[in-house]
Amino acid sequence: MHQFLTRSISRLVMGSFVFVLLLPLGFILSSLSQHSWDSAQNELKEKHLLIAKNTTLPVGQYFSSYQKNLNTFVETTNLSTKSTDGIKSLTDKFVNTLENFVAISFLSIEDGSSVVSVKDEYKIRSTESLNSFPYHQTENKYRKYDTVNSISSVIRSTVSQKPVVLIKHHIIGKDLNKKGTIFVELDLAPVREMCNKIKFGQKGHCVIVDQLGQVVAHPNKDLEQQIRDISSIGILDKMKDTMSGLWNFYSPYLEEDVVSGYSTIEKLGWGVLIVQPESELVSPFKQVINTVLTWLAVGIIISLLVAYILAQQITKPINTLVLKSKEIGTRSDNFNLGKIPENSPIEVSELWRALSALVSRLHKSNREVRKLNYSLSKDIEKATAKLRATNRYLYKMSSNDHLTNIANRRFFEDSVNKIIAKKGRENVGIIVIDVDKFKFINDEYGHEAGDLALKHIATIMKESTRSKDIPARLGGDEFVVYINNCTDEVMVKIAENLRKNVQDQPILWEGISIPLSLSVGTVNCPAMVAKSLDQLLKFADEAMYESKEAGRNHVSNYVFPGSTGAIKTANKKPTPINKTLDKEVEQQKKELEALLDDLPHKPEDLTDEILSEGAEMKKEKPKNIWITAK
Repeated sequence: MHQFLTRSISRLVMGSFVFVLLLPLGFILSSLSQHSWDSAQNELKEKHLLIAKNTTLPVGQYFSSYQKNLNTFVETTNLSTKSTDGIKSLTDKFVNTLENFVAISFLSIEDGSSVVSVKDEYKIRSTESLNSFPYHQTENKYRKYDTVNSISSVIRSTVSQKPVVLIKHHIIGKDLNKKGTIFVELDLAPVREMCNKIKFGQKGHCVIVDQLGQVVAHPNKDLEQQIRDISSIGILDKMKDTMSGLWNFYSPYLEEDVVSGYSTIEKLGWGVLIVQPESELVSPFKQVINTVLTWLAVGIIISLLVAYILAQQITKPINTLVLKSKEIGTRSDNFNLGKIPENSPIEVSELWRALSALVSRLHKSNREVRKLNYSLSKDIEKATAKLRATNRYLYKMSSNDHLTNIANRRFFEDSVNKIIAKKGRENVGIIVIDVDKFKFINDEYGHEAGDLALKHIATIMKESTRSKDIPARLGGDEFVVYINNCTDEVMVKIAENLRKNVQDQPILWEGISIPLSLSVGTVNCPAMVAKSLDQLLKFADEAMYESKEAGRNHVSNYVFPGSTGAIKTANKKPTPINKTLDKEVEQQKKELEALLDDLPHKPEDLTDEILSEGAEMKKEKPKNIWITAK
């Protein structure tokens, strides 16, 4: 056995076919018969249910049509306004108008009087029979709800002695009060005729019961006449649970088990049953069993002949799947097992789908990993960009003065020290600025006015310098500017423009114009000569104090010892700006014009303006002016 199971799938398939074909035919027949029986039974039951549903429609229409006729009669005759004799005359005519009306009775609510009209074809034996018309006995025969127009369960007519139903209709007056009630006896013969026409098989028939389970229509005429109550078989419970369905029960009438489809007539609560003995359902099934046995024998012979071919057909997709599986690790992400071979067994198809899903998930996981890596790299880039922006912001906050929004002392010193450390050929120019009488502004107008003055001066500094220059606040009312690579004359001119712009632009505080002025000191030398920033700041600071001593609102330039040319030597002592111009001004005009091109905002004929000022300074002694508030 072990050797057999370890052989190829072809041998296993052949052995399985042989084993299945040798199973007892009884087991096969039992399985087939049960399946066939269930199918046939379900089909017949569905047919019974369909007939029952279709029968409810004409039955319901029969009663609704007579209800409508009664409604029309009451509405057109205005019975609520008629006398008892008038009503009697109208009902006598109306009862003979429609074919299946047996009798009509009217009961007055106001005076308790009543009238009865009977169809002409029924003979009335005595007045007593008319007075015993059972309107008062049928109130409990109606459905649980009381409407203007309702139908009772089946009763026996006191006129025709046949099963009838009563249609009750309330007469409502113009004051909306009930004036009386009309009872109409309606014959059930048309309903019985409709039901009796439904016959199939040998004993298949139709049964109709009312809402109390009493027989309305039945093949057994005695049950109809007796109005037999058959609610004991459970039909009322079935109708309460569902409007329609299938039902198996024992029939006392047929004395055997039956199959029934039932349906409930809406608004009436009546039920229609389509009944057929189960024995009649077995007869066609037996013919099916005989046919199955014949074809089963033929099928066994054919199965044995094609077993080998089928075994080969089964193993083919398995072998294909094995070959495809070996390629999974060597192919790209787009590789898949492809379409399942046609005519593959279910197990092979499921295995194929499982492997395909596994390969698909593997490729999907690889793509998700790559996508996750890409997303992670993007997140890192975003976080890095955000961090850089934060660093830039922090750098700006750490390098800028919080009040004036220009460079602070630390940034200024770091930047200029780096320039000096390079020892290049370019000149390093330093302008030191002190606000004149700043304490007076704070004391007179308050510190907020002083802060406004500092911010105003810082704004003018940025506007009066070039893009490569560095204006900064040293602290308090002291400012400094690094001037990038220019001559002494150009640097002094920048300082003079700055001083003049501040002088010409007073601040406005609470409606008062507050004039401002600066004391300025400058120094300029090549980067390779400068020893340190502290040294240059010291020289510029000395020049600034020279401007203070000269009366404030002044610009002074520090001249290094040994210097020649237009600016006199002062042995580390600053000289006022008017002493830095001499007779060679005209000869340096062209050189100054070239140097002034470095200024970002060069006024027209700036060189002439410088030379003109130099000429005036030479002729006159400069005036040191402090502008006070008016």
